[in-house]
Amino acid sequence: MPAYAIVFGALLTALGAVAYFNPDLLAGGKPNQISAASPAFVGLPIALAGLLSLAAPGARKHAMHLAAVLALLGVIGGFVPVVLRKFDVNTTAVQVGLGMTGLSAVFLFLCVRSFVAARKARQAGTPTA
Repeated sequence: MPAYAIVFGALLTALGAVAYFNPDLLAGGKPNQISAASPAFVGLPIALAGLLSLAAPGARKHAMHLAAVLALLGVIGGFVPVVLRKFDVNTTAVQVGLGMTGLSAVFLFLCVRSFVAARKARQAGTPTA
């Protein structure tokens, strides 16, 4: 899971950077809008949680649970501008929101699947990877 956290964190951070610095690559809009960088505000801590779990294996469980909570916030937070702008996919905010929601949802799904597998392995008495 730490590798997934780093990859999804990097993708979210890249999405936020593109939306902040060059929104013309998406639907256009004013550059340097702080709200456009919101995927990076979720992605960077997720990537850092992945790095922390690699650096300190004893903290892996806590770091990955933190990453899952951040992913849940990313799903909810990414969906807000989509609803507020009535699903108008011609706006940068909706495109970024959908991207953030999608990436966060996939990562959250992978986290939950990993947590369930770890619990089953622990109950069966087999060590987890």
